[in-house]
Amino acid sequence: MADDRPVVDGRLTDWISLGVLTAFVSRDEIDEAIEATGKAAKRAGGKIPPRVVVLFVMALALFGDEDYEEVAARLAGTLADWGRFEEGWEPTSGGLTQARQRLGPEPLAHLFSQVAAPVADPDTIGAFLRTWRLMSIDGVEFDAA
Repeated sequence: MADDRPVVDGRLTDWISLGVLTAFVSRDEIDEAIEATGKAAKRAGGKIPPRVVVLFVMALALFGDEDYEEVAARLAGTLADWGRFEEGWEPTSGGLTQARQRLGPEPLAHLFSQVAAPVADPDTIGAFLRTWRLMSIDGVEFDAA
């Protein structure tokens, strides 16, 4: 007799998206960017840790159609499932806004400069037209009218 129960709780896309993100941007790289820009947490005191804020900002890009709270819930739930976050804790929209303001853009700019690189090399079929690397914009609609 077949077992018809679901293997996961319906958030497989969250695990995959955030898993791919953390595979490309390691915890150490995030911590180094925070430290290099002088944005390390001054104290714990219930505030959202800078590392989580960086992950949250990156998750906002992954889940662009979701609101602040939904992205925070996805991130907190996934990190809790991975054993890296307190289970059941979901930050408020105001807390996230304050945390982003405290962090500022510097750690994200530093992190981007450290990890961003072209995926294709000159031997990748279809990635170049003569000497020019082909670029595209994915997932954006332009109204040309």
